[in-house]
Amino acid sequence: MPRLLSCILTIICLLIPLHAQNSARPTPTLITAADLFNLKQVESPTLSPDGRWVAYIVRSIEPLPDSKDDGSYRTQLWLAAVDGKSPPRPLTFGSATQAQPTWSPQGNQLAFVRSVEKEKPQIYLLSLAGGEALPLTKIPTGAGNPLWSPDGTRILFTSTLSYAQMRAAREKAGQASAPAWSNEKPSRTPNDTANWGPKATALNQAHPLPPSTQEQKPPTLPAAQPDGSPSETREWLAQNEADANPRVTDRLNFLTEGDLTTDPNFNQFYTIAAQAGAEPSPIPSGFANLSRAAWLADGKSLVCTGRANLTEHPDRSRLTNLYRLELATGSIARLQGEPGCNYGAPTVSPNGQWIAFTLTTDGEFGFEQPLVAVMPSSGGPAKILTAQLDRPANNLQWTKDSSAIYFTAASHGHTPLHQVTILSGALKTLTTQAEWGISDYSVSPTGLVQIVTHPGNPWEMYSSTLEGQDARPLTTHNSSWLQHRQLSTYEPHRFINSAGLAIDYWTIKPTPFDPQKKYPLLVEIHGGPSAMWGPGEASTWHEMQFFAARGYTIVFSNPRGSGGSGRDFQRANFRDWGAGPAADVLTAADFAAQASYVDRTRQVVTGGSYGGYLTAWIVGHDHRFKAAIAARGVYDLVTFFGEGNAWSLLPQYFGGYPWNKEVRHILERESPQTYVENIKTPLLIKHADTDFRTGVIQSQMLYKSLKQMGRPVEYVRYPRATHELSRSGEPKQRLDRLVRFEEFFRRYIGEN
Repeated sequence: MPRLLSCILTIICLLIPLHAQNSARPTPTLITAADLFNLKQVESPTLSPDGRWVAYIVRSIEPLPDSKDDGSYRTQLWLAAVDGKSPPRPLTFGSATQAQPTWSPQGNQLAFVRSVEKEKPQIYLLSLAGGEALPLTKIPTGAGNPLWSPDGTRILFTSTLSYAQMRAAREKAGQASAPAWSNEKPSRTPNDTANWGPKATALNQAHPLPPSTQEQKPPTLPAAQPDGSPSETREWLAQNEADANPRVTDRLNFLTEGDLTTDPNFNQFYTIAAQAGAEPSPIPSGFANLSRAAWLADGKSLVCTGRANLTEHPDRSRLTNLYRLELATGSIARLQGEPGCNYGAPTVSPNGQWIAFTLTTDGEFGFEQPLVAVMPSSGGPAKILTAQLDRPANNLQWTKDSSAIYFTAASHGHTPLHQVTILSGALKTLTTQAEWGISDYSVSPTGLVQIVTHPGNPWEMYSSTLEGQDARPLTTHNSSWLQHRQLSTYEPHRFINSAGLAIDYWTIKPTPFDPQKKYPLLVEIHGGPSAMWGPGEASTWHEMQFFAARGYTIVFSNPRGSGGSGRDFQRANFRDWGAGPAADVLTAADFAAQASYVDRTRQVVTGGSYGGYLTAWIVGHDHRFKAAIAARGVYDLVTFFGEGNAWSLLPQYFGGYPWNKEVRHILERESPQTYVENIKTPLLIKHADTDFRTGVIQSQMLYKSLKQMGRPVEYVRYPRATHELSRSGEPKQRLDRLVRFEEFFRRYIGEN
């Protein structure tokens, strides 16, 4: 008997390793910097009218064949069965960029925008019966924002025209070729030279505006020479300006994200029959520059947003109204326009009886959260539906029975989906998951699809009931590879600051985590200043998980002035960009540093945009950090007015301009550059060469000041890049940024 038992035990011992070998799974690995190239951004979902299919866009980075650490962006159109019985599949391939898919009302075709390198984007049609996508438009200035007419026979789209192109089109049609507003050129009159714009002729030959009833003679071009009469030299100079050599402007807002825009551009609407070979028809709305159009039920008119004062220069008018635009004549009638109000994002109910829109009522530079409002399509007063919410309503969509409106609204670190009924104003929050952020969604008669962000996955699409219940993943674009990665979770916290405001902050433990070890603390600061971070934020997902994988404890917060906590909270940093928000950030860091696993002697800090500003402010007032990185920041608020296209933050947050004596004192008091002598923390300053949102001169000033004083400072500039480098810049530059930041910190905190 003992011998038999011994044999049995021997056999069991031999079988155990075999079973373990068969059932073993690969050990999850840590997130790496190169995982940036594995991320898939899921966006623009649109459900078919019957709710069976969802078309959407997948944005990815594809490795370059001759480089293991560089890639190029690809955006492809995908299709998924909502019942999940068949896997999602791509509808497009190749290097062209796809965007803005939208279903025909019949559900048998998709219209979308395709961009081929070095060519203008155009609208394509794709039949769900099969076959290749066919180009619908061939507009020299490009086409975008396709929107099907209610009966599905036509598509509305937009193109962007320069001043010269708009002027030329209207001159050819015999219409008024100067805007109602002054172009603000000193001692000059509008159109007092010939239209030398080189692109105007091509546009007119392609799709001219409907002609006037008056007969027009071809214009005779005046003489143009440098040594002629005053009018001849003026014409010669105008020729040079048309060639952008030099670039001359009389605009207030002459800076875009990465270049100058010397003249305003104009949004031109067109309609086109939804069939191959059709010719587009422009809607002659002139220089009104209306946008965000939606079809009204009659199929003959649109509801749009536009400047509150159509006779005022576009750069001067910051308030908006709702307008009705007649397709045939281009005539414009105001639908909503109370003084001090901003109207946005109109959308028409499926039954055609209502228009929903967003509304703020506190003027040009207020802090009121956008409200959801409705009005009858036939005209009449507006009814506000979400006055009690105090959160920024966004992305309005109707229920298919026209009884209620869906919308998203950022709140305390995540972005839930809400629904409000138009008759009773009853408000429901449909997203019950505390860590979910809904970046986009689509509604059908039978259910919802939503693009979801949470700490375990930055982008994935889920399907659910119309009430948001029974949500299940519909795609695996990121979960397919994330299942093999070890991730960290977000731990929520809250404290009450000195102003009595509740400050939300989160900590992330290192991955993997050993409670017996001590880890460095990384303080991350968001931009805005009215941005909001949290577990439902996708743009920082990879950076947070990367630093956690590299052994950092991370803390980030939403200090006073952040979005997602209401009007008063967002206004709490008025004339206080530095001391108050910095106190909130540092208090969160103090709490995080109390954890037994945090090495308080190894703390570092970084932030971008306003976060770059606050990083520089903090190291000019606090010396606890071993190293700091200030990225794409604002450091001298007086200079910022001239070199940043986000200059309107000055009147909004500081109540005036640098030439106002009281305001200038405040701007200097609130500028990190003022305290540059106090900065002793090793500092890496990062900026992009064509970052015109914040401007680059301030970063050079901060760097040169510290360098002249012999402080430990390094300056990194990225060619061709804009303010959006970390989110949508060149892939290798995004990778370099992340690795460079971590390398800089390691110089001063050492390895774990």
